[in-house]
Amino acid sequence: MKISTKTGIKKLCKLIIGAIFLFGLTLASCSKETESVAYSYLSIANASPTLGTYNIYLDGTKYNTSGAVAFGGVITYSSLTAGDHTLSFTTESSSNVLTSKTVSLEDNEAYSAFLIDKGDKQEVLLVKDEMTVASTEKAFIRFINLSPDAPALDLSVSDGETLISDKAYKSASAFQAIDPKVYSFELKANGIVKALLADQTLTAGKYYTIISRGLITVGEIDQPFGAQLITNL
Repeated sequence: MKISTKTGIKKLCKLIIGAIFLFGLTLASCSKETESVAYSYLSIANASPTLGTYNIYLDGTKYNTSGAVAFGGVITYSSLTAGDHTLSFTTESSSNVLTSKTVSLEDNEAYSAFLIDKGDKQEVLLVKDEMTVASTEKAFIRFINLSPDAPALDLSVSDGETLISDKAYKSASAFQAIDPKVYSFELKANGIVKALLADQTLTAGKYYTIISRGLITVGEIDQPFGAQLITNL
């Protein structure tokens, strides 16, 4: 297995990630000085456990371009100038802001933002995506518990080992290496299987996030508990 976490590799990986995200430096010349523009990368997902669909606004400008984002919908990474941005959500049919958050994005870092919970508890959760290891032999996976009424959860391989343990609501694990192949994953609480995510293909060199989503106790307009695999990179 050829995996290195040394400083040099970390810098190289960030350059690779930047290239994949269409990272570029914008140069502006004034007199004889050159200034570079710092960029970061943001992905946005709807994990709010309702039947609603949402429009997303970044600094007041509509961010989703292919219709309102339904439950489980993901907008993949886009490059943004590093610094503070205001991320807001409205329903598909209204311009009234339901929830908003100022997100602080560091230079050449990647982040995932999730719309979570519902009603007056709805909020935006921002998670830094630490994808700093390069490998041609391993895939990488993490788990985030985004189900508001779920207990602490474990991520396991069906009929196999527990990969990540005891993640409470809104907590995220680090990415960890895993053999690239087809898996069926289970989300467990106190050893009891709560959700199955079957026949998921993991590819060497790629990063993946498994989220828990939906509600265990479901109302008429709620989304039921389950799991979802997101390809980060």
